[in-house]
Amino acid sequence: MRKVIIIGECSLDLMFPADRNFDTVPVTAKPGGRLLNAAAMLGDCGYEVTYVSECASDPTGDMLVSFLDRHGVNTKSIDRYSDGITPLNLRFEPGDELVSSRIYPKERFDFVWPRIDADDIVVFGAFFSLNARVRPHLVELLSLAVERKAIIIYVPGLMPPPRAGITKMMPDILENLEMSTVVLTRSSDLKTIFNVTDSHKSYERHIRFYADNYIHIDTDASEVKLHHKDVVVKSERAGLKEDMMTNAGAIAGTVAALIDQNINFSDLPGIGTGEMEKLVNRIADSASDKCVCQCGDKGK
Repeated sequence: MRKVIIIGECSLDLMFPADRNFDTVPVTAKPGGRLLNAAAMLGDCGYEVTYVSECASDPTGDMLVSFLDRHGVNTKSIDRYSDGITPLNLRFEPGDELVSSRIYPKERFDFVWPRIDADDIVVFGAFFSLNARVRPHLVELLSLAVERKAIIIYVPGLMPPPRAGITKMMPDILENLEMSTVVLTRSSDLKTIFNVTDSHKSYERHIRFYADNYIHIDTDASEVKLHHKDVVVKSERAGLKEDMMTNAGAIAGTVAALIDQNINFSDLPGIGTGEMEKLVNRIADSASDKCVCQCGDKGK
């Protein structure tokens, strides 16, 4: 069975409705982040998934690790630190305004390295991949994945957009692109990171130089696009719900489609239009319906 290694943050989302009356406000909590939730989706489907991350040895960290364990995800590569707290995200409706709380230890990210072999799939991204504490060991692990000829999927999504602008982060973002086999974005990422709104411009100006394979979740047009060299293929399914297209289903669907269609590292440079069409339609289905599992042998 091909392995899936997902590298991302462990965080808890606290959801506050529009009514901010603290006498009656029904605050809800759920595991935060597309990468963490994508790992849980794939674990549910029986794929061999390891989540590489860190969280505090506090009740919040215990809850998140237990959540992943229950969904069949290997959590041995989650570093549990004692000097700090597990990240919290406070989300306020309407508009999904976000306030984040982060208290990390001074030592740098130190985790148990997962085994990576040829054609395994490694997924990483978001702010976690740009954290100065995390990057030294992250780059070492990704370099090993490149050497082993794993398929590396970079999900650069930055939510909320950085207040200080993107300029200081661009060298690390470009390094991430350089190590990637596939880049996966959604509409909000393009404006935040590349200052464009069109996926073709994003691919030609910023991504193609580093990675031939670019998957874009276009929430405006309600479709999935796959750019590969001079070919662009769009999903046939129309009317996808925006809230479903921006969640972890797109990530999990991409990973599941690559495994189930038996697309290996050596296949991607010459991938044909037919395989591209199957890929984008499968991702669209997963992003909209959370139908990640579509194979009888569950990824084996």
